[in-house]
Amino acid sequence: MPSIKLKSLNFELPPFRKLGSISIPFAERITVIAGHNGIGKSTILGLVANGSGIHDASNKSYLNRAFDANLNEIVHLDFVKEYEEYKSRGTQFPSPFIEYDIDGVQLIKRCSITGRTERREVRVVSRNDPHKNMLSPVKIGKDAKVPLPTLYLGMTRMLPVGESNPTWVTSSMDKTIHEDDAEFIQTFINSVIASGRSSDGSKNITTQSIKGTGKTTKHPDYAHSAKCISLGQDSLSAIATALASFQKLQREWPDYPGGLLVIDELDAGFHPHAQQRLVKALANAAKKLQLQVLATTHSVNLIAAIHPDANPVGHGGKHIDAVLYLTDTLKPRVAEGYTLQDIQRDMSLEPPPVTLPVKAKTLKIYLEDPEAHFVLKRLLTRSLKMRAKREAGVNLKPIPLSVGCGNLVGFQKYDPYFATVLIVLDADAPIKGAGKRTKNIIKLPGTVDSNDRGFSPERSLYEFIQTLASDTDEYPASRAALVQKKLTSDYLQTHFLDGDTNISKRESAKKWMNARLQLIDDWGMYDLWLNEHSVQVKVFEDALVAAAIATAKLA
Repeated sequence: MPSIKLKSLNFELPPFRKLGSISIPFAERITVIAGHNGIGKSTILGLVANGSGIHDASNKSYLNRAFDANLNEIVHLDFVKEYEEYKSRGTQFPSPFIEYDIDGVQLIKRCSITGRTERREVRVVSRNDPHKNMLSPVKIGKDAKVPLPTLYLGMTRMLPVGESNPTWVTSSMDKTIHEDDAEFIQTFINSVIASGRSSDGSKNITTQSIKGTGKTTKHPDYAHSAKCISLGQDSLSAIATALASFQKLQREWPDYPGGLLVIDELDAGFHPHAQQRLVKALANAAKKLQLQVLATTHSVNLIAAIHPDANPVGHGGKHIDAVLYLTDTLKPRVAEGYTLQDIQRDMSLEPPPVTLPVKAKTLKIYLEDPEAHFVLKRLLTRSLKMRAKREAGVNLKPIPLSVGCGNLVGFQKYDPYFATVLIVLDADAPIKGAGKRTKNIIKLPGTVDSNDRGFSPERSLYEFIQTLASDTDEYPASRAALVQKKLTSDYLQTHFLDGDTNISKRESAKKWMNARLQLIDDWGMYDLWLNEHSVQVKVFEDALVAAAIATAKLA
């Protein structure tokens, strides 16, 4: 079976409960979801767990259940509020959808609400969107779950054995568990909480459960009875049991596609130091067992153990774990770009610190001539200026010098001041004489020929106007704009193209543009070129901001 990965859970309108117009992305390995009580974390876990699973009786987990979970077993669905009222009003039911990746092929599963009136029961059914069977790369029925082995660990794992009626508790030696899985459970538990082993070095496993509940856990031989362990140790054994179940499945099922482990309140019962060790142990196990782990938490320490602010990666590395923080309990949204400090502040609802505005430095931009200045002024939109101010902390000030590009580039070789300014050249200008000092040198956007050589703004504009004046269908948006201005190909030919201009010659091209600058401005001809060449414009904008960031450090 191909590899199956969970990608995202998406809420549209109408909202599912309070979750609407929000997308929840999932990391490759561990995703921790945090946020205030009542913000919808458990709902997210339930919907995700409900979308996948396998029912094969021969592949039962050590938790004494199938690798499958249902939303109804995780959160309560109210028949009146979440089905009957929608039905009576004739309004659309909420329909969030889950996105999966199956060997590079996208599969969308709609969480469709259905009701059984005779039982007064509401369910959520996982349905393919579009509603038809998926045949490749794996067969998935239109109303079937995605065959991704899924285990859900809820708070029943925290039921204290010591507070339960002794007649409800069963505790017995497990003589059927595979020795590799027994070793895994013992090693995993001791890597998080050093519980100690029995004095005889036994590798026995004890199965412990409470009747009438879904609680089943497997414990190694401690130095004391398994009935005497703490809540944290009990929760840890449940996690270890689930992971050992995936190990068993990976070993026995040739078509193992990976797995999904969903854990509510991952931090519950654990000391802060144990939380950090738990994250490391989970990450190692998830890598080995091809698992995605999705968990909720209220612990700042556990969030810090995963947040990229506290876990930088080296060159070329990437974060395969993520903290997904939800904010605004009334209308939840993903807090994008939140630092670890931002999350900590929101968790305690501390007022954000008052930051005094910092006056931005002025970063000069030197250009060859007035023609380049004319072009740059149209490129320096308000949004681009604001971006440069936000990302580089500078205000941009273009200055035409009326010097050749060779001289302009060579200035910084003799005067270090010119390394503290930006130098913008035409797209056809060579960068010679600068040596390795090119971080502050960028080129204006221009049309590119078949050899990937850029044209000057004058030539780019001239050939653009030539195309508009010819009998072709290119640039329909610009043609429509010219019609609105009551400008025809005759106008373009007469005012821009007639004459003996040799646009491939630099002096002739500049003479052509200087003579028509006012008309180019009045008719918005260069703006039309910019609109039609958005890719080149975007490349220029990114290069300008990157150069501004690098140069501002020296200014």
